[in-house]
Amino acid sequence: MRIWPLIALGVFAGIAGGISARLFSGGSMHWPEPPAQLILNPREEPPPQPPSRDEIARFVPDQRAELIRENGDSIAVEYSSVILDPRWIDLEFFGGWNREFEANEDSEALLFFTGPTFEKQFGRGDLDMALHGDLMLSNGTWRAGNRAAAAGRAYIAVSENGNLEFGYGDLTPSREERFRLFIGGLHAFSHKDQIPPSSYRGVYGEMRLADVRIVYALRSDGALELIETADGVHFNDLKLLVEQRNFKAAFLPDHASKSRLIVPGLRPWSEEQAIWVSGGKPSITQLPFMLRVLARDALPQVQ
Repeated sequence: MRIWPLIALGVFAGIAGGISARLFSGGSMHWPEPPAQLILNPREEPPPQPPSRDEIARFVPDQRAELIRENGDSIAVEYSSVILDPRWIDLEFFGGWNREFEANEDSEALLFFTGPTFEKQFGRGDLDMALHGDLMLSNGTWRAGNRAAAAGRAYIAVSENGNLEFGYGDLTPSREERFRLFIGGLHAFSHKDQIPPSSYRGVYGEMRLADVRIVYALRSDGALELIETADGVHFNDLKLLVEQRNFKAAFLPDHASKSRLIVPGLRPWSEEQAIWVSGGKPSITQLPFMLRVLARDALPQVQ
């Protein structure tokens, strides 16, 4: 009789018996951990869903700020504004003279507003005008015809990840790579975090005329607030408003008769509006372009 098969059978029976005893006594078996490369990656979070249109662009009409001047006099500044979430907006160049009434009927747009200053130049492009600031928008890039003005002014821009930045200068190659939206040719009215460089020239001197103003404001929460004053506001009083609202920065585009803040369905343009912003001279209100705001469908995927 061969002994080795009997020995092997005995060893196998002993192991099987040990396993059975361990399991029936309430114990558990500990299997080796799988190799690290076999562990599946956690499920990726779904991309964020876009907010509602009212959350992306919040229209706040008929506001009033009670201000105290240095001499102790009180003044009330009335204004309306739209608060934009820069992560969820696209900006388009809305070219063409006198398109305000068309903008009123644009149900896709969130709003329209004034861009940088310009100068009429007959024969230059389709609009016979030269921009004073570079524009890099969702539907294209428009370079300033006046390069000196563009280099010596300020800008607002939105980065690829949705951060809003207020700065100085024109659209350089590095800024073109960093930003997805850029509006140049602006007047830096105030900026808490940056001192203007020596190259900055601005747009306006110390304005004492009480013309209607459009203000681009950087809020403490990172949102962009677009303001149109309800009547002309002197620079000193506008400074008080900016300080009271605690804006981190406030820049000015074109103003006075070129002031536009059109919210389709809520704040339309009208003949009365043209008379109001122009001080009774609607013939000087003509604009060759506005900036059109649209809601984005989705945010870009992080690589």
